[in-house]
Amino acid sequence: MYQRTSVVCGIVAVSMGIGAAALGQSDRNVVGRVGDRAVTMTDLDEAWRSNDAASRMRMLQDLYDTRKRTLDIVIGEILVEREAVARGTSRDELLAQELPSRTLPVTSDEIRQIYEQNRNAFPGRTLEEMEPQIQAFLEQQRPMQALHAYMSELRMSADDVRIELEPPRTTIETDVNDPAFGPGSAAVEIVEFSDFQCPFCQRLIGTLEQLKTDYGDDVRLVFKDYPLPNHAQAFKAAEAGNCAHEQGKFWELHDVMFSKQDELEVADLKRHAGELGLDQSSFDICLDSGRFAETVSADLRLGQGVGVSSTPTVFINGRAVMGAAPYDVFAEIVQEEIDRVR
Repeated sequence: MYQRTSVVCGIVAVSMGIGAAALGQSDRNVVGRVGDRAVTMTDLDEAWRSNDAASRMRMLQDLYDTRKRTLDIVIGEILVEREAVARGTSRDELLAQELPSRTLPVTSDEIRQIYEQNRNAFPGRTLEEMEPQIQAFLEQQRPMQALHAYMSELRMSADDVRIELEPPRTTIETDVNDPAFGPGSAAVEIVEFSDFQCPFCQRLIGTLEQLKTDYGDDVRLVFKDYPLPNHAQAFKAAEAGNCAHEQGKFWELHDVMFSKQDELEVADLKRHAGELGLDQSSFDICLDSGRFAETVSADLRLGQGVGVSSTPTVFINGRAVMGAAPYDVFAEIVQEEIDRVR
Protein backbone atom coordinates (compact mmCIF):
# COMPACT_ATOMS: atom_id res chain seq x y z
CA MET A 1 0.00 0.00 0.00
CA TYR A 2 1.26 3.46 -0.88
CA GLN A 3 1.15 5.95 1.98
CA ARG A 4 -0.58 9.25 1.46
CA THR A 5 1.91 12.08 1.03
CA SER A 6 2.39 14.07 4.20
CA VAL A 7 1.67 17.75 3.86
CA VAL A 8 2.81 18.61 7.34
CA CYS A 9 5.58 21.21 7.05
CA GLY A 10 7.87 22.52 9.71
CA ILE A 11 7.30 26.23 9.39
CA VAL A 12 8.71 28.52 12.04
CA ALA A 13 6.57 31.67 11.82
CA VAL A 14 7.98 34.74 13.48
CA SER A 15 5.12 36.95 14.63
CA MET A 16 6.15 40.05 12.73
CA GLY A 17 3.47 40.20 10.10
CA ILE A 18 4.56 36.94 8.46
CA GLY A 19 1.67 34.54 7.96
CA ALA A 20 -0.64 36.73 10.02
CA ALA A 21 -3.74 35.02 8.67
CA ALA A 22 -2.31 31.61 9.54
CA LEU A 23 -1.71 32.86 13.05
CA GLY A 24 -5.30 34.01 13.34
CA GLN A 25 -4.35 37.69 13.35
CA SER A 26 -5.01 40.33 10.73
CA ASP A 27 -2.69 43.27 10.13
CA ARG A 28 -4.92 45.43 12.33
CA ASN A 29 -5.00 43.01 15.28
CA VAL A 30 -3.58 44.40 18.49
CA VAL A 31 -0.63 42.31 19.66
CA GLY A 32 0.50 44.44 22.61
CA ARG A 33 -0.19 47.57 24.59
CA VAL A 34 1.75 50.22 26.48
CA GLY A 35 -0.76 52.02 28.65
CA ASP A 36 -3.54 53.11 26.31
CA ARG A 37 -1.35 52.84 23.21
CA ALA A 38 -1.92 49.74 21.10
CA VAL A 39 0.72 47.91 19.05
CA THR A 40 -0.69 46.22 15.94
CA MET A 41 0.60 43.54 13.62
CA THR A 42 1.14 46.30 11.03
CA ASP A 43 3.38 48.14 13.48
CA LEU A 44 5.47 45.01 13.93
CA ASP A 45 5.76 44.44 10.20
CA GLU A 46 6.82 48.04 9.54
CA ALA A 47 9.42 47.84 12.32
CA TRP A 48 10.72 44.56 10.91
CA ARG A 49 10.95 46.06 7.43
CA SER A 50 12.83 49.09 8.76
CA ASN A 51 15.22 47.26 11.07
CA ASP A 52 15.93 44.00 9.24
CA ALA A 53 14.52 44.05 5.72
CA ALA A 54 16.86 41.28 4.59
CA SER A 55 15.66 38.68 7.10
CA ARG A 56 12.05 39.70 6.43
CA MET A 57 12.48 39.14 2.69
CA ARG A 58 14.15 35.76 3.20
CA MET A 59 11.53 34.53 5.64
CA LEU A 60 8.61 35.65 3.49
CA GLN A 61 10.19 33.86 0.53
CA ASP A 62 10.82 30.71 2.58
CA LEU A 63 7.21 30.71 3.77
CA TYR A 64 5.93 31.10 0.21
CA ASP A 65 8.22 28.36 -1.13
CA THR A 66 7.06 25.98 1.60
CA ARG A 67 3.41 26.73 0.95
CA LYS A 68 3.94 26.36 -2.80
CA ARG A 69 5.55 22.94 -2.39
CA THR A 70 2.71 21.89 -0.09
CA LEU A 71 0.12 23.21 -2.55
CA ASP A 72 1.72 21.17 -5.34
CA ILE A 73 1.38 18.04 -3.19
CA VAL A 74 -2.25 18.77 -2.31
CA ILE A 75 -3.09 19.37 -5.97
CA GLY A 76 -1.28 16.17 -6.89
CA GLU A 77 -3.31 14.18 -4.36
CA ILE A 78 -6.55 15.60 -5.77
CA LEU A 79 -5.51 14.66 -9.30
CA VAL A 80 -4.58 11.12 -8.22
CA GLU A 81 -7.95 10.67 -6.50
CA ARG A 82 -9.76 12.05 -9.55
CA GLU A 83 -7.88 9.70 -11.85
CA ALA A 84 -8.76 6.75 -9.62
CA VAL A 85 -12.46 7.66 -9.79
CA ALA A 86 -12.28 8.08 -13.57
CA ARG A 87 -10.80 4.58 -13.89
CA GLY A 88 -13.24 3.06 -11.45
CA THR A 89 -10.58 1.93 -9.04
CA SER A 90 -9.14 2.90 -5.66
CA ARG A 91 -6.24 5.24 -5.07
CA ASP A 92 -4.03 2.42 -3.78
CA GLU A 93 -4.86 0.15 -6.71
CA LEU A 94 -4.13 2.98 -9.17
CA LEU A 95 -0.74 3.68 -7.62
CA ALA A 96 0.09 -0.03 -7.50
CA GLN A 97 -0.40 -0.03 -11.28
CA GLU A 98 1.35 3.23 -12.10
CA LEU A 99 4.28 3.60 -9.71
CA PRO A 100 6.39 0.46 -10.37
CA SER A 101 7.32 1.60 -13.90
CA ARG A 102 8.25 5.03 -12.52
CA THR A 103 10.37 3.65 -9.66
CA LEU A 104 13.88 3.85 -11.06
CA PRO A 105 16.69 1.52 -9.96
CA VAL A 106 19.54 2.93 -7.89
CA THR A 107 22.71 3.22 -9.95
CA SER A 108 26.34 3.03 -8.88
CA ASP A 109 26.87 6.56 -10.25
CA GLU A 110 24.20 7.91 -7.91
CA ILE A 111 25.76 6.14 -4.94
CA ARG A 112 29.18 7.53 -5.81
CA GLN A 113 27.77 11.04 -6.22
CA ILE A 114 26.06 10.93 -2.81
CA TYR A 115 29.25 9.65 -1.24
CA GLU A 116 31.37 12.42 -2.80
CA GLN A 117 28.90 15.15 -1.85
CA ASN A 118 28.83 13.95 1.76
CA ARG A 119 32.37 12.67 2.15
CA ASN A 120 32.97 14.84 5.25
CA ALA A 121 30.06 13.11 6.99
CA PHE A 122 31.76 9.72 6.54
CA PRO A 123 35.18 10.23 8.16
CA GLY A 124 37.46 7.28 7.57
CA ARG A 125 34.76 5.35 5.67
CA THR A 126 35.40 4.25 2.11
CA LEU A 127 32.85 4.21 -0.69
CA GLU A 128 32.72 0.41 -0.49
CA GLU A 129 31.92 0.58 3.23
CA MET A 130 29.20 3.19 2.80
CA GLU A 131 27.63 1.78 -0.37
CA PRO A 132 25.00 -0.47 1.36
CA GLN A 133 23.76 2.37 3.56
CA ILE A 134 23.62 4.87 0.72
CA GLN A 135 21.80 2.39 -1.51
CA ALA A 136 19.24 1.67 1.20
CA PHE A 137 18.68 5.40 1.70
CA LEU A 138 18.15 6.02 -2.02
CA GLU A 139 15.81 3.05 -2.34
CA GLN A 140 13.68 4.45 0.48
CA GLN A 141 13.28 7.65 -1.52
CA ARG A 142 12.24 5.97 -4.76
CA PRO A 143 8.51 5.38 -4.04
CA MET A 144 7.98 9.05 -3.12
CA GLN A 145 9.92 10.18 -6.19
CA ALA A 146 7.80 7.93 -8.37
CA LEU A 147 4.61 9.32 -6.81
CA HIS A 148 5.71 12.90 -7.46
CA ALA A 149 6.62 12.01 -11.04
CA TYR A 150 3.15 10.56 -11.58
CA MET A 151 1.51 13.62 -10.00
CA SER A 152 3.50 15.84 -12.36
CA GLU A 153 2.33 13.85 -15.38
CA LEU A 154 -1.31 14.12 -14.28
CA ARG A 155 -0.90 17.84 -13.75
CA MET A 156 0.62 18.38 -17.17
CA SER A 157 -2.37 16.70 -18.81
CA ALA A 158 -4.95 18.58 -16.69
CA ASP A 159 -6.37 21.79 -18.14
CA ASP A 160 -8.27 22.97 -15.07
CA VAL A 161 -5.49 23.52 -12.52
CA ARG A 162 -4.98 27.12 -11.41
CA ILE A 163 -2.48 28.44 -8.88
CA GLU A 164 -3.83 31.40 -6.94
CA LEU A 165 -1.28 31.49 -4.13
CA GLU A 166 0.18 35.00 -4.26
CA PRO A 167 3.96 35.23 -3.90
CA PRO A 168 5.60 37.94 -1.78
CA ARG A 169 6.43 41.05 -3.74
CA THR A 170 8.67 44.02 -3.02
CA THR A 171 8.09 47.35 -4.70
CA ILE A 172 11.36 48.52 -6.27
CA GLU A 173 11.57 52.15 -7.32
CA THR A 174 13.19 52.56 -10.72
CA ASP A 175 14.22 55.78 -12.44
CA VAL A 176 14.17 56.82 -16.08
CA ASN A 177 17.92 57.32 -15.78
CA ASP A 178 18.60 53.74 -14.69
CA PRO A 179 20.43 51.61 -17.26
CA ALA A 180 17.72 49.45 -18.79
CA PHE A 181 17.17 47.07 -21.68
CA GLY A 182 13.73 46.35 -23.14
CA PRO A 183 10.50 48.30 -23.58
CA GLY A 184 8.86 50.16 -20.72
CA SER A 185 5.61 48.41 -21.62
CA ALA A 186 7.06 44.92 -20.97
CA ALA A 187 4.89 42.55 -18.95
CA VAL A 188 7.85 41.65 -16.73
CA GLU A 189 10.32 44.04 -15.15
CA ILE A 190 13.52 42.44 -13.90
CA VAL A 191 15.49 44.64 -11.50
CA GLU A 192 19.01 43.38 -10.84
CA PHE A 193 21.14 44.55 -7.91
CA SER A 194 24.69 43.71 -8.95
CA ASP A 195 28.40 44.17 -8.23
CA PHE A 196 30.94 44.26 -11.08
CA GLN A 197 33.54 42.44 -8.96
CA CYS A 198 31.16 39.67 -7.87
CA PRO A 199 31.80 36.30 -9.58
CA PHE A 200 28.23 35.16 -8.99
CA CYS A 201 26.93 38.29 -10.74
CA GLN A 202 29.18 37.45 -13.67
CA ARG A 203 27.71 33.95 -13.71
CA LEU A 204 24.19 35.40 -13.92
CA ILE A 205 24.85 37.30 -17.16
CA GLY A 206 24.26 34.27 -19.35
CA THR A 207 20.93 33.59 -17.65
CA LEU A 208 19.72 37.15 -18.13
CA GLU A 209 20.84 37.14 -21.76
CA GLN A 210 18.93 33.93 -22.35
CA LEU A 211 15.80 35.46 -20.80
CA LYS A 212 16.11 38.44 -23.15
CA THR A 213 16.44 36.07 -26.11
CA ASP A 214 13.60 33.75 -25.09
CA TYR A 215 11.06 36.37 -23.99
CA GLY A 216 11.95 39.37 -26.16
CA ASP A 217 9.78 42.43 -25.58
CA ASP A 218 7.95 40.72 -22.72
CA VAL A 219 10.87 41.49 -20.39
CA ARG A 220 12.65 44.67 -19.35
CA LEU A 221 15.94 44.50 -17.44
CA VAL A 222 16.87 47.35 -15.09
CA PHE A 223 20.35 47.50 -13.56
CA LYS A 224 21.00 48.74 -10.02
CA ASP A 225 24.43 49.09 -8.45
CA TYR A 226 25.15 47.23 -5.23
CA PRO A 227 28.96 47.22 -4.77
CA LEU A 228 29.86 45.12 -1.75
CA PRO A 229 32.30 46.56 0.81
CA ASN A 230 34.62 43.55 0.53
CA HIS A 231 35.19 44.25 -3.19
CA ALA A 232 37.72 47.09 -3.28
CA GLN A 233 37.22 48.04 -6.96
CA ALA A 234 33.45 47.52 -7.13
CA PHE A 235 32.33 51.02 -6.12
CA LYS A 236 34.54 52.79 -8.66
CA ALA A 237 33.50 50.26 -11.32
CA ALA A 238 29.87 51.15 -10.55
CA GLU A 239 30.73 54.83 -11.05
CA ALA A 240 32.39 53.91 -14.34
CA GLY A 241 29.22 52.19 -15.48
CA ASN A 242 27.27 55.38 -14.85
CA CYS A 243 29.88 57.46 -16.68
CA ALA A 244 29.54 55.13 -19.67
CA HIS A 245 25.75 55.29 -19.40
CA GLU A 246 26.03 59.07 -19.75
CA GLN A 247 27.53 58.44 -23.18
CA GLY A 248 25.04 55.71 -24.12
CA LYS A 249 27.56 52.89 -23.66
CA PHE A 250 26.56 51.34 -20.33
CA TRP A 251 25.89 47.80 -21.54
CA GLU A 252 29.09 47.72 -23.57
CA LEU A 253 31.23 48.64 -20.55
CA HIS A 254 29.05 46.40 -18.36
CA ASP A 255 30.00 43.40 -20.49
CA VAL A 256 33.71 44.28 -20.55
CA MET A 257 33.94 44.82 -16.79
CA PHE A 258 32.26 41.50 -16.06
CA SER A 259 34.44 39.67 -18.57
CA LYS A 260 37.61 41.22 -17.09
CA GLN A 261 36.94 41.26 -13.37
CA ASP A 262 40.65 41.26 -12.60
CA GLU A 263 41.05 44.54 -14.53
CA LEU A 264 38.92 47.00 -12.57
CA GLU A 265 41.49 49.49 -11.28
CA VAL A 266 40.83 53.10 -12.31
CA ALA A 267 43.47 52.92 -15.05
CA ASP A 268 41.84 49.73 -16.36
CA LEU A 269 38.39 51.32 -16.39
CA LYS A 270 39.68 54.29 -18.41
CA ARG A 271 41.43 51.94 -20.84
CA HIS A 272 38.26 49.89 -21.32
CA ALA A 273 36.30 53.08 -22.03
CA GLY A 274 38.80 54.19 -24.65
CA GLU A 275 38.79 50.81 -26.35
CA LEU A 276 34.99 50.97 -26.54
CA GLY A 277 35.15 54.32 -28.32
CA LEU A 278 33.85 56.53 -25.51
CA ASP A 279 34.95 60.14 -25.38
CA GLN A 280 38.08 59.55 -23.30
CA SER A 281 38.42 63.02 -21.84
CA SER A 282 34.78 63.23 -20.76
CA PHE A 283 34.87 59.74 -19.27
CA ASP A 284 38.09 60.39 -17.35
CA ILE A 285 36.79 63.65 -15.93
CA CYS A 286 33.53 61.96 -14.93
CA LEU A 287 35.30 59.09 -13.19
CA ASP A 288 37.93 61.20 -11.45
CA SER A 289 35.37 63.70 -10.18
CA GLY A 290 33.20 61.08 -8.50
CA ARG A 291 30.19 62.63 -10.23
CA PHE A 292 28.10 59.49 -9.86
CA ALA A 293 29.26 58.44 -6.40
CA GLU A 294 25.99 59.61 -4.87
CA THR A 295 24.00 57.81 -7.57
CA VAL A 296 25.75 54.56 -6.65
CA SER A 297 25.19 55.25 -2.94
CA ALA A 298 21.50 55.88 -3.61
CA ASP A 299 21.20 52.45 -5.24
CA LEU A 300 22.94 50.92 -2.24
CA ARG A 301 20.52 52.58 0.18
CA LEU A 302 17.56 51.50 -1.94
CA GLY A 303 18.80 47.91 -1.98
CA GLN A 304 19.40 47.84 1.75
CA GLY A 305 15.93 49.26 2.35
CA VAL A 306 14.22 46.48 0.40
CA GLY A 307 16.28 43.67 1.90
CA VAL A 308 19.22 43.18 -0.45
CA SER A 309 22.20 41.86 1.50
CA SER A 310 24.17 39.98 -1.15
CA THR A 311 24.68 39.96 -4.89
CA PRO A 312 23.19 39.20 -7.21
CA THR A 313 19.69 39.85 -5.94
CA VAL A 314 17.02 40.06 -8.63
CA PHE A 315 13.40 41.16 -8.40
CA ILE A 316 11.05 39.86 -11.10
CA ASN A 317 7.94 42.02 -10.89
CA GLY A 318 8.92 42.38 -7.25
CA ARG A 319 9.52 38.67 -6.65
CA ALA A 320 12.97 38.14 -5.16
CA VAL A 321 15.51 35.65 -6.46
CA MET A 322 18.71 35.64 -4.42
CA GLY A 323 21.94 34.41 -5.94
CA ALA A 324 22.85 33.04 -9.35
CA ALA A 325 19.98 30.55 -9.49
CA PRO A 326 19.64 28.19 -12.49
CA TYR A 327 17.96 29.50 -15.63
CA ASP A 328 14.86 27.37 -15.05
CA VAL A 329 14.14 29.18 -11.76
CA PHE A 330 14.06 32.55 -13.51
CA ALA A 331 12.18 31.28 -16.56
CA GLU A 332 9.44 29.72 -14.43
CA ILE A 333 8.81 32.99 -12.59
CA VAL A 334 8.93 35.06 -15.79
CA GLN A 335 6.41 32.75 -17.47
CA GLU A 336 4.12 32.85 -14.41
CA GLU A 337 4.21 36.64 -14.49
CA ILE A 338 3.47 36.79 -18.21
CA ASP A 339 0.53 34.40 -17.74
CA ARG A 340 -0.72 36.45 -14.80
CA VAL A 341 -1.04 39.72 -16.72
CA ARG A 342 -2.61 38.20 -19.82
